[in-house]
Amino acid sequence: MRNSETFSGKCMWQIRICIEGHVDLWIEDYFGGVSISHKKDGSSILTGERADISAVYGLILKLRDSGINLLSLQVEKAMKGEK
Repeated sequence: MRNSETFSGKCMWQIRICIEGHVDLWIEDYFGGVSISHKKDGSSILTGERADISAVYGLILKLRDSGINLLSLQVEKAMKGEK
């Protein structure tokens, strides 16, 4: 079933990914403008938005292809302008 909000561009997908290790900050640009924060436990948190779910999957595949281990993944659909 297609959601007209998704296809009309009214929503975004907010992502929060916890990865193993501290990554360099240049990764923010490589992964398309995600924000990175380093945690004291040695992991990193990547946050950002994607326009559609296929872009979310693309980011996950890019992480996999880069050899980065995911610890957790959180994806939420939100209307544009909501935070």
